[in-house]
Amino acid sequence: MTLARFGGHFHEVFIADLDRSFDDAVLTGERVYVRDLQSNDSTLVYDDTTIVAMAARHARAYPDATPLGPDDDTPTDPRISVSGETDILEVRGAYALLEHRSRYDMPAGSQHDTVHAAVDLRTGAAATQGAMSRDSVSDDSNVVRTVPRNWERKGYTLYVRGVGAGSVSLSLRDTERHLWPLFTVSAHPRVYWLDNPAIDTVARRALVRAFNSAAAYDEMVKYVKYLRPTTKSAATHLIRRA
Repeated sequence: MTLARFGGHFHEVFIADLDRSFDDAVLTGERVYVRDLQSNDSTLVYDDTTIVAMAARHARAYPDATPLGPDDDTPTDPRISVSGETDILEVRGAYALLEHRSRYDMPAGSQHDTVHAAVDLRTGAAATQGAMSRDSVSDDSNVVRTVPRNWERKGYTLYVRGVGAGSVSLSLRDTERHLWPLFTVSAHPRVYWLDNPAIDTVARRALVRAFNSAAAYDEMVKYVKYLRPTTKSAATHLIRRA
């Protein structure tokens, strides 16, 4: 899950498939949406305009072509095949940095294009480097650019260390100098502080719902079950019965 924080709310930035294929043409792409975790409203902020435009042109050029439904099979020998893929490279405040790759397979030959773009997640408008530099909400001081990195906080310290292969490990040290390993993530993670200033109950519940939903985004899901410790008398009773 890719998070962004602006306008006093947390948002999820996510990618959704776009399919405008016909029975004689494969036209697929990806769109970028932003979802307010509290209201659950989603807004399109980056469209695959190439796929949309080519689908419109194909419909005009071949009026007998039939648009495919969600359950229809992909044509095996299409006139043309155009696909687009979009990656979210980074989020900076209310801005997202994107990479869009297109592949064209046509009778005249094949072609590949790559475009980098920045989009304002509040409006969906293209963003310039100058606008991002002037906008205070694009501050990225909480992004891990280099390691090792420490953040001294009230009551604890967050440690970030490199572990090789483009990954970093995060751990916490409390006031009694106990070190608590957290997890390992890819390089350059962004840290959002929830304690100072503290987020309210509504925002916290929205984050919990979002992370619980994100756990099912792929098949790599791990579940942890907490078992409440038994009392001494109950434990003794179980041992005696065994």
